[in-house]
Amino acid sequence: MFHGGAEKWALEIPAYEGGRICNEVYLDGSGIVSDGDGPTGEESRMELIKFTSSEKYKAYCDMLKNAGYEEVYSNTLGGVACNAFRYNGKLYYTYFTANKNEVRIIEDNNTRSFEDFGYSCNEDEGVTVYQFDYPYADLGKRKDETIYSTNGMMYIIKLADNSLIVIDGGSIRQSADKNIDECMKLMRKITGVRDGEKVNISLWYGTHGHSDHVTFFYKLIGYYHNEINLERTMFNYPSFSIIEHDERIDMYRNRLNRLYPDIKYLCPHTGMSFSIANTVIDVLYTQEDAVNALTGKTPVKNANDGSTVCRISAAGKRMLVTGDINVLAQDKILSIHSTKELKCDVLQAAHHLYNAVAAVYDCADAEYVFCPMSEGRGAWLLGTASARLFYKKSQMLYADNALYIIEMNADGLTLTEDRTDCVPYDGSSMNTFH
Repeated sequence: MFHGGAEKWALEIPAYEGGRICNEVYLDGSGIVSDGDGPTGEESRMELIKFTSSEKYKAYCDMLKNAGYEEVYSNTLGGVACNAFRYNGKLYYTYFTANKNEVRIIEDNNTRSFEDFGYSCNEDEGVTVYQFDYPYADLGKRKDETIYSTNGMMYIIKLADNSLIVIDGGSIRQSADKNIDECMKLMRKITGVRDGEKVNISLWYGTHGHSDHVTFFYKLIGYYHNEINLERTMFNYPSFSIIEHDERIDMYRNRLNRLYPDIKYLCPHTGMSFSIANTVIDVLYTQEDAVNALTGKTPVKNANDGSTVCRISAAGKRMLVTGDINVLAQDKILSIHSTKELKCDVLQAAHHLYNAVAAVYDCADAEYVFCPMSEGRGAWLLGTASARLFYKKSQMLYADNALYIIEMNADGLTLTEDRTDCVPYDGSSMNTFH
C-alpha cells in the first residue's frame, strides 16, 4: 500500500489511503471570480492519487461517510465513478478513473450551487439547436479580418419550458451593435417572449477561456441585461497562474458578478450528470483530467485543450460539445471513456476545424456536424480533411452558409435553414449599456 506524499496532504478532508499521493497540489481555478491579477487565495485545489483501485476508492468514500462527511451526490458516467461530500458547508468532489486507476479529490471552493443547480421538466420532449449566424471571412473573398471573423462560436438551444441554453459566444469581430440586436431578436422569436418581457436563459455554458468564445455574449448581457434573466452558468477555467486565458474572460466574470450577483454557478467536473429542463448534461472531460497524477503538472499549454466537453441529451438524441480540443484532450478523453460515450447525433466540430481530431469524428458517427467556421476558410484546414474522412459535405453545416437549425426529438433530427441580418464588425464599444 502506498502512502507517498501523505505528509504533504494539503486539503482538510482526510488523506486518501490505498494509493500513491502526488506530492504537488494542483491549483484548480477561481470559478466565477477574476484571477487575471494573480491567485485569489480562494482557488479550488485538487489532490491526485495514482496506483489505486475501485475497491480502495469505495473504502475511502465509506470512511468519509463514517467520519461525518455528508454524501450529497454519486454517479457513474462512462469510465468514471464520482461522489460529492459536504463537511462544515464545504464541498468536496471526488472521482475514480477506472482505466487509469487514478483518483482526483477536489476541494471546490467556488461552486455556488450544487445540490440545487439543475431542474427537470417535460423530460420526453425534444429541443431545437441554433448555430447562430455570423459574418465570416472566406479565404480569397473578404480578407479584412478586422471586420470579418474566421472564428467564434455560439449555440442557442430552445428547451421545452421555453427557456434557453446558450453555449459560448463569438469574438469581438462578430460583435457589431446590429448583430447584438439580431441575436436578441432571434431569442425573442424562438421563445415567443414579447418586448417588455424577459427572455429566460436557464444556463450559459462556457467551454474554455478564449475571447472568441465569450465576447459576443459579454456584450449581449451588457446591452440587454434588463431583458435577459440569466439563471445559471457553468465553466471550469484553469488557474491563470497555470494556463493563461484571454483578458476578456476576467472582464466577463466581473460583468456576470455585477449584473447577475445571485446567479447559480457550477464548476463542472468529470462524471457529473444533471438536468436542465428536458435535457441531461453529462460532463465527459475538463482541464482537471489532463493533470498528471504523478507530477501534479498539466501538459495543457493553452485554454483549448482545457475545454469542458459535455454531451447534451434530449428525447433520446445527443449533441456532443467539444469546444476547441486538440489531440491532447482527445487522447485524454479516450483514455478515460470507451468510444461509445462519444457517439452522438449532432457533433460540434472541434476548434473551428483547425484540429485533426480524427478519433472524435470517427467515434461520434454523427448525422450532422456543426462547423463554427466559413466553408471557404475551412477548406484549407486540417480538421476539415480529418472530418471529411467520416462525413459527407452535406452533413457539415458551416456557419457562414445559413442559420442552421436542428430539431432533436424522439422521431429523429429535422434540419432547417434561416437567415439573420448580421453585418461585419462596426467598431462599436463592448462596454455600452442599454
